[in-house]
Amino acid sequence: MPNFRLLPKHIILVRHGESEGNKDPSVYKTTPDYKISLTEHGRALARLAGSRLRDLISSKGPSQHWRIYFYVSPYERTQSTLREIGKSFSKKRVIGVREGCRIGEQDFGNFQVAERMRITKETRENFGRLFYRFPEGESAADVFVLVSSMLFFIIKFTFLFNGNFAFCLKGCLGNLASVEKNDNLLLGSWFLHIQDSGLLIS
Repeated sequence: MPNFRLLPKHIILVRHGESEGNKDPSVYKTTPDYKISLTEHGRALARLAGSRLRDLISSKGPSQHWRIYFYVSPYERTQSTLREIGKSFSKKRVIGVREGCRIGEQDFGNFQVAERMRITKETRENFGRLFYRFPEGESAADVFVLVSSMLFFIIKFTFLFNGNFAFCLKGCLGNLASVEKNDNLLLGSWFLHIQDSGLLIS
């Protein structure tokens, strides 16, 4: 049986704020996915999420000595989201920040031309969304394997730090990672979801 006293207090998934790609999908034709940045509205959403995240964690339980560890995707929009969230946390509250490719976006290929992507996504629907591998990219199943490997990181780190984890990532990964919510052995009800840099607790 797992020692529940060693489990994280919270595991929080944060999707990046509104990006330039969300606002205008044509940017994918000329800008690599990982370089797409947040809009001003996206940065404002991220700052709001940081404030709400701090209030949520600080209001849980009697301890005033809470701390948080951030794990962030290498994509520009997630890095920017974390920078804005971080403005709500003093240095003494942050135990560490780590960048990890395992929570990067699903790779849909290199530059994404609209008509080609439309045809590709139609093919994916016929083939099956989970196992269809994008040309020059990867399948959702590939991403699931990477996200699942994060469990080993959590298990290892839990023995050193019984606190709060926040993962700043892309929406697709949040959907995949939430499948792990059913693994009661490790995660149980510790998942809080923050969609589009706004809180949604489940």
